[in-house]
Amino acid sequence: MELLFNQERITFHPSMALIRAMNILGGSSDRFLAAAQLGLGDFFLDATLGLASDSLIAALAVGDHGRVLGLEKSPILAVVMQDGLKHFGEHSFNVKTEPKKQAWLSLVQAARRIEVQWADHGEFLSHCPSESFDVIYFDPMFRKTFHESASIQPLHQWSEHSPLDLQTVREACRVARKRVVLKERKDSAEFKRLGFDVLPGGRYSSVDYGVILV
Repeated sequence: MELLFNQERITFHPSMALIRAMNILGGSSDRFLAAAQLGLGDFFLDATLGLASDSLIAALAVGDHGRVLGLEKSPILAVVMQDGLKHFGEHSFNVKTEPKKQAWLSLVQAARRIEVQWADHGEFLSHCPSESFDVIYFDPMFRKTFHESASIQPLHQWSEHSPLDLQTVREACRVARKRVVLKERKDSAEFKRLGFDVLPGGRYSSVDYGVILV
């Protein structure tokens, strides 16, 4: 599905998830997976779905018996991602090489394990029973976007820009069985404000991951 709003196109595409899947299947590490520590059969909550790249990688990691639920507050993005994931296997996305083909087929299977729900994560978590998910993940929309991130510029108009609320993090700690993970700008004050321990690594990356073990 592709939607056009004010000359800005919003469409589903696996983006870097396809390259990341190739690297993972080839034995390389992935910083998101290192932070989330997902196991086979885990139930993962992506509280800020966005373009679903991390949810695809999470669904790849939890395997056939795992589940991924992605929450998206924007109704427009929720509809586009839901439709895109549902019809993922109908597109090849210029898959030509054998490693890319294998990664693409793996993501096709992974996409089937992702459920998309239009919801505000704070409200959703407040109604969840304790220990409902193994891992809960937040990747809030950055208030500022690097110029080279032009591919996600259309996302800004339709996504949620509010900073993550401390009460929401507390609820996430109640609802998670294993850990809560936050992705933010490198050296962001949000990690300290919200009580996350920043994981080492990613020296040349513009982002860091923080974790709260529960």
